[in-house]
Amino acid sequence: MNITSISLSYIFLAISIVSFIVFLYYKFLVINTGAKSKKRDKIIGSMKDPKHWRNRNNIISFIFLIWAFISVIVFIYLKFFYDSGLTSIVYLFVYLALIVLSVSFFIKNNKLADNK
Repeated sequence: MNITSISLSYIFLAISIVSFIVFLYYKFLVINTGAKSKKRDKIIGSMKDPKHWRNRNNIISFIFLIWAFISVIVFIYLKFFYDSGLTSIVYLFVYLALIVLSVSFFIKNNKLADNK
């Protein structure tokens, strides 16, 4: 199945925007659970290991920030430098799979290290 490169570029722009919103969500969680935050007790509650939780959320936020920047770069490339009319949609599915795998790989490794 093929898609026009301009449409694909805007899909990558949408992925970039969603990734940046997820980055902001996790970053605000980290900021709002800081030592001087008034919302700290509401968010953390009776959590067993809040330092580990904050560290994991901070790293996940930066993973999504990296994917947002990569998506913007792919958008710019497809929009301005790629001249072919049609592109396979498989590239989009591979890209989304890489995003999901990178986040799930980090979460899985983080849980394994936590159980030892």
